[in-house]
Amino acid sequence: MNIKPVIGILPTSNYMLTDDTFQDTYRFGNNYINKIIENGGIPLLIPYSNDNVIKDVLDMCDGLILPGGDRVLNSNLEVVKYFYDNKKPIFGICLGMQTLGMFSINLYEDDKRVLSLIENGTDHWPINVYRDTNETLAHFVNVEKDSIMYEIFDNDRIEVNSLHKSCITEVGKNFKVSIKSDDGIIEGIEYTGKDRFIIGVQFHPEILPQFNKIFERFIEECAKISTK
Repeated sequence: MNIKPVIGILPTSNYMLTDDTFQDTYRFGNNYINKIIENGGIPLLIPYSNDNVIKDVLDMCDGLILPGGDRVLNSNLEVVKYFYDNKKPIFGICLGMQTLGMFSINLYEDDKRVLSLIENGTDHWPINVYRDTNETLAHFVNVEKDSIMYEIFDNDRIEVNSLHKSCITEVGKNFKVSIKSDDGIIEGIEYTGKDRFIIGVQFHPEILPQFNKIFERFIEECAKISTK
């Protein structure tokens, strides 16, 4: 019997954003859950407790999806470190990619925020995304041929959607930029070694059916962990 890999998904936190304790909630995007199921994985919604990590839950996961959002929590970086140290695959999307970028820098240096607001938001934000327009493509990006991203997409130029007003400006040691937009915004990063599988994209492939291959590859890598 094939063992399906368990893919953890981090929540978007609303903890302590208001004075109403009933609004201390965590949210999980339905599209991430669907993509994991469609590609042979089991989604596990990773809970936080007062924005703190519950490490026993992380032990249950074979891989991690870092979703989009609007805040990079210290607990998110702590979770990334757990998966990095245990050599479990990580896939960051939008803010999740930016979180990976921050982690890659802080892995070898003092705490450094590498996030920057995009001065000219043309084709990056603001983008009107609704249920009937969420597959709208916004701009082209260029994929480095010597990269995991090129292996996945089999193309050095693809058109993507977009919904972000900030970006990362660099990555740290053992990571590289593998996708950029025409105006120089970093749109994809990856780990360069062979001992771990870590990728991140700035766009949202979870709502783009033509980019299903990126989830296929990610869950294939997670399956290698689940069968060890």
